[in-house]
Amino acid sequence: MKWVYRLVLLPVSRLPYGALYALSSVLSFLALRVGGYRRAVIRGNLDRSFPDQPGKERRRIERAFGKHFGDLVVEAIKHFSVSEATVAPRMRYEGTELLDAFHDAGRHVVIAGGHQNNWELYAVTADRPLRHQVTAIYKRLSDAFMDGVMRQSRERFGLKMIPTLEAKAWAQKHLAPDAEPKQAVVFGFDQSPANPAKSWWTTFLHQETAWYWGMEQFARTHDMPVVFGHIRKERRGHYVCRYEVVTDAPRQLPEGDILRRCIDLLEADIRREPEHWLWTHKRWKHRRPETSPLNPRTP
Repeated sequence: MKWVYRLVLLPVSRLPYGALYALSSVLSFLALRVGGYRRAVIRGNLDRSFPDQPGKERRRIERAFGKHFGDLVVEAIKHFSVSEATVAPRMRYEGTELLDAFHDAGRHVVIAGGHQNNWELYAVTADRPLRHQVTAIYKRLSDAFMDGVMRQSRERFGLKMIPTLEAKAWAQKHLAPDAEPKQAVVFGFDQSPANPAKSWWTTFLHQETAWYWGMEQFARTHDMPVVFGHIRKERRGHYVCRYEVVTDAPRQLPEGDILRRCIDLLEADIRREPEHWLWTHKRWKHRRPETSPLNPRTP
């Protein structure tokens, strides 16, 4: 992958946004409309998630997602070389005062979010508007070189990234009540867990769905308020992230309630803008084991 990055991706990243969006339109048409890239996955996900929608509407969402997905790809490539002054205005933030209040109270926080709209743009812009140090927990890529490239791209303007296997040790050092700086720990909590038997199961978009416990466990273990980040697309290449407090007392909630609340918020966002969620990933590749209960969405 080194030569692909050096000879293709890095030079492409230096193109102006206008040229990148022209490239996006061509690539999305060729990959998704002509080549059928992950068509079965995308179509299957949409058909199961919106069974009450007419087939014509699901195909409209599919086409709109294809255009959006092309934009996500070229915008992520752009981050390999873009300046902070150029990229920062493309993600507007609302509700940062909510996190500032927790910072003033001396509290670390959890930021929960899904793969709705441009999470890569969020990664490169999230640290600057907050007084917390923004740190993301992430799963390493199998390709070590591309893992380093991705991590370098996301960390360019202040974000720190911690691999999942190192998260527990990192937390013991950095999330003590008196630890400085105060941390805002980001979880992309809508990924498919590796082990369905150790997951929390509930319904989501009409389907039995497994969820990682990690985000809720972090909040409970370290008594961290949970904030949800809604990301909305304002226009091509420009987004807004609005923060909303999920709970400021995680240990007082019933087990699973933090996940329930965040899932409710994510599903509402997806239903409002279905074309802007990541339909290419195999979110429902696991079946619920008989030993795993199906938790209701309301406690």
